[in-house]
Amino acid sequence: MSLHRCATCGKEFERHFGDSSPSLNCPACDHQQAQTISASLPPHAETFSQPPFPVTIILIAASVLVFAIMVLRGVSAIDPTPQQAIAFGADFGPLTLSGQWWRLFTSMFVHFGFIHLGLNMWCLWNLGRAAERLLGRFSYLLAYLASGIFGSIASVYWHPRVAGAGASGAIFGLAGVLVSFVYLKKTPAHLQINSKILGSLGTFIAYNLLFGAAIPGISNAAHIGGLVMGFAVGALLPPASADESSRRIRFSIVVAFTAIVLIASAVATKRIRAGISELTSIQHLVAMGRTDEALVQLQQLTSREPSFVPGEAMLASLYFQINRFPEAVAALQKASIADPANTTYHQQPGAATNVPGARWSSASWTDVSGNLWNFGSEGYDSTGNGSLGDLWE
Repeated sequence: MSLHRCATCGKEFERHFGDSSPSLNCPACDHQQAQTISASLPPHAETFSQPPFPVTIILIAASVLVFAIMVLRGVSAIDPTPQQAIAFGADFGPLTLSGQWWRLFTSMFVHFGFIHLGLNMWCLWNLGRAAERLLGRFSYLLAYLASGIFGSIASVYWHPRVAGAGASGAIFGLAGVLVSFVYLKKTPAHLQINSKILGSLGTFIAYNLLFGAAIPGISNAAHIGGLVMGFAVGALLPPASADESSRRIRFSIVVAFTAIVLIASAVATKRIRAGISELTSIQHLVAMGRTDEALVQLQQLTSREPSFVPGEAMLASLYFQINRFPEAVAALQKASIADPANTTYHQQPGAATNVPGARWSSASWTDVSGNLWNFGSEGYDSTGNGSLGDLWE
């Protein structure tokens, strides 16, 4: 055993002959330095692992789970029918506007096949992780849901008679909120933001809007609706540098704003598209055999909204059922004039006014001039679904 003087504190300390430590400090100073170094290091988990993204993972898992359940229940994994998507929560004007408002939410998790699902989930994985890291979990989830619901409302307004489903309205909302957040420099100070991120987001938005406009069956209404809501939410959210009190006030403002906008837009859509919800009630009357009552309501509806094509088509259908052929043809003519591009109303131009010699079935009527008139128009059946179109959102 020998005596040594500590290089740090200057005190003498004993060191055993077998101690090979190269330290010139006493054990007390060595221990204090070790604690100081340990405290200055970041936690192990933060040093060696990427931050988790639980909200993004849960949102993706929810969509995948809904799709898996659909397939297990016999729905096509490649091309589900609109009726099948509606059965699992897709958005559809006649049902949504008649009180099934929950479809504005559930439609975000329903997809038309694995390609639709895969494309949306790939975009969500990339944009979602960025949004979750920059905005925080609560702000991210609020922006996602508010944008998705507003996109669904916009889709119902523009395409009230088509089944719509998909997460792209919410995904466009994430793009919008990221643009606002980065442009207004609200991002956390400790994160290095690539200066090209705004250009990349702009390219993503422009490309997908152009793609949606060029390809039939894609709802740009949902895209634009989600994007607008995302811009607004991103502008209102508090910056990352705000103190806790300011953040709570701004969060309250954002929540109140989104609630007011969503409720007001839903009410406005219901009023503007009142004819769609009325058709649903009329279809129930027909299904219950109350044809006379349904006919009166249809006559009132078409008189109030003379350019409402589905109303004229359903009126024609009822007229055919009660053998009032001239009125049926007149209703179909109004429908074809209001929507000349829709060949469903008639396959050959011309009008028939003479009933004798006509032939008709439950789906069409051939007049004496050989003109074939289809009165199924939008494909409404007694359930309100019929042969529908679908839109990817």
